[in-house]
Amino acid sequence: TPIPTPTPLPTNTPLPVPTRAPRLNLPQLPPSFAVVPGEGITVLLVGVDQRPSEYAAPRADALMLVRINPQWQRVALLSLPRDLWVEIPGGYGYDRINTAYTYGEATGIRGGGLALTRATVSNVLGVPIDYVAMVDFYGFISLVDTVGGIVVNVPDAIYDAAYPTMDYGYMTISFAPGVQWMDGNTALIYSRTRNADSDFSRIRRQQDVLMALGVRLQERGDLLNLLTLDQTSAALLPYVRTDMPRDTLVNLFWSLRGISRGQIEQYSVTLEDVQMGRGDDRYALLPDYVALRSVTAQWLGYR
Repeated sequence: TPIPTPTPLPTNTPLPVPTRAPRLNLPQLPPSFAVVPGEGITVLLVGVDQRPSEYAAPRADALMLVRINPQWQRVALLSLPRDLWVEIPGGYGYDRINTAYTYGEATGIRGGGLALTRATVSNVLGVPIDYVAMVDFYGFISLVDTVGGIVVNVPDAIYDAAYPTMDYGYMTISFAPGVQWMDGNTALIYSRTRNADSDFSRIRRQQDVLMALGVRLQERGDLLNLLTLDQTSAALLPYVRTDMPRDTLVNLFWSLRGISRGQIEQYSVTLEDVQMGRGDDRYALLPDYVALRSVTAQWLGYR
């Protein structure tokens, strides 16, 4: 189905920097998990809602942790909803978890938004994070297009009459159920839309898109030898901001070259793990830290 031309809003409205939230008396964080060195590594993936012509500090539109254990041939994904109401370390008080990136960029702290987002997520889950990687809208589109597009199985029909566009307008988008090929722009739309269902459904789609990208790399033969892996990483890394050394990335992919999509475990914080609403803010999600500890333990591989 062709995508209609977007209808722009009357004026362009830059994303505001959120005001500092008051400190709340939420439950204490659970004790940190004892992650044994050598068991694997944890990477935090951050997708920010920054448009190509935008210079204001963006927010984190997607937060996903990837736990990789080459020895066990295990990869596990854990997604966090962006409206999770948590403490932002460093004296910023409590706010949505996706604002940590904005605070870090806007206030000029060391390491910027990635450092503050990393610290926030690590504190919430009680788990150390080894590396962090960030991609914006343009970078995401370029990543998918660089590998020639991806194939995604859309489980349910999607119709969104108010999908936000790059120029701050809105457009109507739709996806029919079934297996379909997506270029970078289509994959971005599929990953971002949430008006038809919820953010909980959206984070599942984001995981599916990430796995489809991995499958595409396997199909292209990018994981067959270290030379092609090195060439592929060189082509993809310009679109990603990360503190992971390139040789580490290449070695990780190489160690997982035989893993199949069915071996990748998917976890997320669900509606059952949170309390909806905080005062007049009915969209804020207050975490149940007992439930959060449980899903984190499963994601880490503790049974």
